[in-house]
Amino acid sequence: MDCSLSDVAYVKMHTSPYRDDAELDVINKKATTFFAALDKQPIYHQGNAREKIALYRSFLETTKQHGINNQKELLAFLETEDRHFRTFLTNIGEYTDVGLEDVTKMTEEICTDIFRTASQHRLTSEDAMVYMGMRTCRRLLLNAKVCTDLLKAGKVNSEAQANAYMWMSLQPFLSMDSLTITMLTETQQQMTDLAASFPKISERLVAKGYIDPERTARIPTQLMRLYISVL
Repeated sequence: MDCSLSDVAYVKMHTSPYRDDAELDVINKKATTFFAALDKQPIYHQGNAREKIALYRSFLETTKQHGINNQKELLAFLETEDRHFRTFLTNIGEYTDVGLEDVTKMTEEICTDIFRTASQHRLTSEDAMVYMGMRTCRRLLLNAKVCTDLLKAGKVNSEAQANAYMWMSLQPFLSMDSLTITMLTETQQQMTDLAASFPKISERLVAKGYIDPERTARIPTQLMRLYISVL
């Protein structure tokens, strides 16, 4: 079975068993309005790469200490986290030598705490699932778009960087499961555009000797098989 990344995008967006879940749809519409407004929030401009990450780190440390105890605090966290994340993405090429392991770890711990709060009924499980699912979609797609744009512009300086950007551009196709994919809004459905960009980007990276052509050609089929296996 040979297929393209566009085939993978189409199948993932049209085969989720949760697409017609009326209860999720109500919360999904509220969450869509919330996330659409985040694009109007400015990123942080003050400081260099290390200083911006220090600000991000401080925000996560404070959130972890205080915890997230209700929907109001969840939305406040998501709004500020989104600003920090978009700030990071606008300067992604500057963070090669900046350690981010603790940022990743704290983020994972906070996400775990959010679902624990839902299990304790301080948040509804539906709110936690929809808002966090939409957050995942947004982050994956924002990251993938930035990396795709850098690859299109030829702004890569090494084989390692090219491979890192390519794999980040593929994460929406790899990491979004059948539930998460239902959280895509119309404006977030950039998967089609990302998929359409993949062949030319791959050709460019192959021509530069950055990636293996045979291995790269197998990626869409492998992603399709993986998705179908868990339906």
